Amino acid sequence: MRTVLTRLGGAFLGLFVLTVVTFLMVRLLPGSVEDAMLGTENITPAARQAFRDRFGLDDPIVVQYVEWIGSLLQGDLGNSIRSRNPVTEELTAKLGPSLTLSLVSVTISFCAAIALGTIAAFNRDRSVDRLSTLGSIVGSSVPDFVIGLLLIVFVASRFDYFASFGYEPLSSGLYEWSRHLFLPVVAMSASLVGIMTRLTRTSILSTLEEDHVRTAIGKGLSRRRVVALHVIRPSLIPVITTAGLLFVAVIGGVVVVEFVFAIPGLGRLILESIRARDYPLIQGATLLIGVLAIIASILVDLVHRALDPRIR
Repeated sequence: MRTVLTRLGGAFLGLFVLTVVTFLMVRLLPGSVEDAMLGTENITPAARQAFRDRFGLDDPIVVQYVEWIGSLLQGDLGNSIRSRNPVTEELTAKLGPSLTLSLVSVTISFCAAIALGTIAAFNRDRSVDRLSTLGSIVGSSVPDFVIGLLLIVFVASRFDYFASFGYEPLSSGLYEWSRHLFLPVVAMSASLVGIMTRLTRTSILSTLEEDHVRTAIGKGLSRRRVVALHVIRPSLIPVITTAGLLFVAVIGGVVVVEFVFAIPGLGRLILESIRARDYPLIQGATLLIGVLAIIASILVDLVHRALDPRIR
């Protein structure tokens, strides 16, 4: 119970710091909201001042922050300056594609990395290990957008099944959903598989050198039983932790892949909001990513405790 309360306290403190930093950083962006929204030509000073008065942009920054926090505590993220729609509606509409893309990419990458890393570890210094290491280095070195462009040019243009742009929800059918998601997932998974494969290999090799594994082998346990009970499970702990952190990073950095494949997700929304200096929308999107990061961190911690009895 004490651990849970400590985690919740840390989560609320982290959210508070995130709100302060986000609120201040947004207002340090070069340019002004009225210039982004109204333009710089044929706009009278009176029109500019009326715009600033309407959204309270001339109020002291402390007053603006307190008003925003007060609305936030009531579940109101405000309205978008650009579209006039509630920020909650804007985020809800765009979260689905980004969350789906991120979850599918991290899940597939995790499963592939476990398999490849395990094979490489048990074939240390052989051709399979060298090939896996080379593929991991290449995959984690090439940027996502480069892989995405190559996939569009050499795959989508030749095979009708693979869609090169747009997104379809699962409700539209498994076929349409998968054909629109396949190439973006491959583009995002390349670097994720590379990172987690090397980590899995290193973790398994380290576990194999531990005394309890050697003792189990010395007692005559079968190799398969030793691997299943004494090697794979503890070796997964750092990989799961990394997967959780990568999920958060993917959510925040999905904008590049969404831009390449024209996916109407959270990343593109944030980019467009920054261009328009849409303060409420930027703040709401950043806060949402922060909440997802905290949830992912708590889930990873729970899984960590389930796999490792030493920290319960």
